[in-house]
Amino acid sequence: MPDAASRPVVRIPALLFSVAVVGGLIGFSWEHAVYRGSDSHQEWSPPELDTDVEVSSRAWVRTPAEEAILQRALVHFPPYPNATRPEALAADYLGPGAPMAVAWFSTPDTPARVLEHYTQALLAKGLPVLHQRQGEKGGYVGYWSPATEEVRLVSTLAQGGETLVFVSSGQVGAMLQRAAAVPDWVPVPGELAEARTVNFNLEGASHHVVAGQLTASSPTEAARRYGDLFRERGWSVGPSVPVAPDGVAFEVLKESASGRAVLRGHSPGPGVEVQLTLLRRSVAP
Repeated sequence: MPDAASRPVVRIPALLFSVAVVGGLIGFSWEHAVYRGSDSHQEWSPPELDTDVEVSSRAWVRTPAEEAILQRALVHFPPYPNATRPEALAADYLGPGAPMAVAWFSTPDTPARVLEHYTQALLAKGLPVLHQRQGEKGGYVGYWSPATEEVRLVSTLAQGGETLVFVSSGQVGAMLQRAAAVPDWVPVPGELAEARTVNFNLEGASHHVVAGQLTASSPTEAARRYGDLFRERGWSVGPSVPVAPDGVAFEVLKESASGRAVLRGHSPGPGVEVQLTLLRRSVAP
């Protein structure tokens, strides 16, 4: 049946988009799309231990809930040979019908080495590998399981002389089916096609990611037009900088909101892909 056969191919980019958004919330962001600069206070830190638990004992004892999260997140990937002990990070925060489990560990190896290790591991299993590299800072590698409609990813982030590795497995199809509207304050071109939006409310902030396609002859042209739209809406717009592969990016800032727009040549075919990531911090009354 043609429709059933083609559906997985159509859904992979959208599913991967959603899990990449989740990765941004736990430490891996699209080329620092949210965070301006690289000050140490902006770096991601593991969840702190409870103050009423001894570190020496807590470091070796996991709760049944944590063990369950680790099993769900790690079962699809072999252990990394040069790393700290994996720890549970988060689970099932995407809403009803979208189970997600995330674990993390650290290693002194570079993001490139970690990603290459898991790329080869997945290829050895005969799995179709999905991947994206974000320069020297990180990237992700993983695959999509059509049987369970899960996206399984290893995301990396270079930070503080080590690499933080986030392993996730999530069924995010249900989340994609829930309509997500772009907030009125977010500048989005009216001609943006195939738009996908994910909005998350965090403690003290909200995180918004919009992706879609524009008709333009080049990413540079699209970036100029999109930057003008931000300026018309009262935003400060930084200079455009090249990003690989075949892309242009610029930072934006307005009051308590900051972020980055990344525009890349669409492949295959003409047009430009847009990825806008914004973080809006709550302002105390």
